[in-house]
Amino acid sequence: MKMPYQKKKPLIAVLVKRTVFFFFVMCILSIFLYGIGTDQDFTDISLLLLLRIAVIMGLFLGVGSIYGLALNLWLVFRRHKFRYLLGAGGYMLLGIFGAAVAVLGLFIITVAGGNVS
Repeated sequence: MKMPYQKKKPLIAVLVKRTVFFFFVMCILSIFLYGIGTDQDFTDISLLLLLRIAVIMGLFLGVGSIYGLALNLWLVFRRHKFRYLLGAGGYMLLGIFGAAVAVLGLFIITVAGGNVS
């Protein structure tokens, strides 16, 4: 008995999903290392580097999430499958998280005095 043919997700959708997941994990990891570093007395330069990495990963996460949101909404209208709306909501939450991490990281860098020589 043959299985009915199901259209798979486009390759770009899979690549965007994996890329956004990678940026999310890197963002969480850099925040985690910053939190450990403040308790373990890392040097100020190391902490600022971790914050800058968190800001960059947060910005990449936000941009990737916006692209993923647009791609999922395009798939909803193109294929008339409303199951992609849940993915669009996930991308929206990840975009908000990335923007919040970037803004908070920039705020901490500014309060800490910017560049430490």
